[in-house]
Amino acid sequence: MKLRERQFRFLDRKESLQLIKTSMFSLTIADAHRLLREKQISPTELVSLYLEQIEQAEPTIRAWVTIEKDRAIERAKELEHKVNQFKTFSQLYGIPYAAKDIIYTKGINTEGGSKALKGFTPDQDATVVQKLSDAGAILLGKTTTTEFANWGGPPETRNPWNLNHTPGGSSSGSAAAMAAGMTLMALGTQTAGSLSRPAAYNGLTVLKATYGRISKAGVIPASWSLDHIGAFTKTVEDTVLVYNEISGPDQHDSSTWTLPKQDLCLREKKDYKIGIVIDEYFKDTDGELQKSIEDAIQVLQNIGFKTISIHLPGSLEAANAAQHIVMKSETAHYHADKYLKEPALFGPYLQQFIKEGLQIKANDYLKAQRIRSIFREQMTELFKDVDLLITPASPTPAPKGISETGSPAYNLPFTNAGVPTLTIPIGYTQINHLPMAMQLVAGPMHEQKLIDAGFLFQKETDWHMKTPEMLR
Repeated sequence: MKLRERQFRFLDRKESLQLIKTSMFSLTIADAHRLLREKQISPTELVSLYLEQIEQAEPTIRAWVTIEKDRAIERAKELEHKVNQFKTFSQLYGIPYAAKDIIYTKGINTEGGSKALKGFTPDQDATVVQKLSDAGAILLGKTTTTEFANWGGPPETRNPWNLNHTPGGSSSGSAAAMAAGMTLMALGTQTAGSLSRPAAYNGLTVLKATYGRISKAGVIPASWSLDHIGAFTKTVEDTVLVYNEISGPDQHDSSTWTLPKQDLCLREKKDYKIGIVIDEYFKDTDGELQKSIEDAIQVLQNIGFKTISIHLPGSLEAANAAQHIVMKSETAHYHADKYLKEPALFGPYLQQFIKEGLQIKANDYLKAQRIRSIFREQMTELFKDVDLLITPASPTPAPKGISETGSPAYNLPFTNAGVPTLTIPIGYTQINHLPMAMQLVAGPMHEQKLIDAGFLFQKETDWHMKTPEMLR
């Protein structure tokens, strides 16, 4: 249940803080913003609550690489003194957040989960971190990742919903920290499925925006023509608040769109046609998850959305193969110098990945990029017939074990095409109570359509407000 104004009407300061503390696991950014604005809580008090939760949950979850307790408290106190200097009271003012450990943070180690970057401390922030700082958000620390956000070398991070299951990857720590109530928002990245899949496995909401909508400047690339930046949140409403701060053109990233920044808003727009993807490609969907997808479709239909069955372009398989060539080649190019000098600094999976990437010929790389271009064009054409697509966000709920991070197969095509997707919870398994999620897909630059559908869906359901048993 969200914290409402009436709950605080007759409470003194001490009583208000106690109510916030007991309800913090259902707290959203929107809730916290109102509490901060109305001075029911201070940034220092809010940050302290999350630092307390980190202290309690982190030994079990292992989501963090670095926890910047003193820096976060100092920043919160600074904001309290400077609040009157803000031109407007930003909706992220005083909001604590986490950043995946491939995202540059000035004066804080950024090691990418690899011995190859051990002890590296950037002298500047990534653009997304700078934008959040300008908005008054407070960085709590850095979260775990697979080695350089690649598919191998998963960290020891646990899924808060079931400690015996993976939290997904490569944004493992960001998603797990969010699900365990250790932060109000967490930055992650996606090259195949590293935002969508962890969100699905941890009961979170995440928007993977159109390629180029959010700057990658200051983010260690996994594959620069495929990488996307995003943020894990509880709700679509919170996703909008974060996106509106971190999106927009950036002179330091030539891949960002040069169009004026376009903020998203919450609307009750229902006249969209949604394509239900029925390709054989999605045949491996778990039975219980498929039933939840069907139930979610029914909710969308009841809201007023029209649905039709639809197929993805026939070039899908070729485009997937091309994605692997591009990712291997670009990963190898980025790490080549250090790898050739000191290969032992890299884990065995990444060593093999780089080795294979270095063997890819320029002609094969260019051919793969051409195949990707054709697939992008065909995907754009598809959205002339529908406004949105719907698929499961993953083949299964979070797999058992932490030696693998699960399959990104259902996310990869849309990352490859650079089109925006929204992942939102739609239910939980009966036996292990693991989250299940759907993936909504829109045409390039149509994030607003995703927000419209996701916002209305979350008004009709409460899956996104559930919490793991460890938090109850």
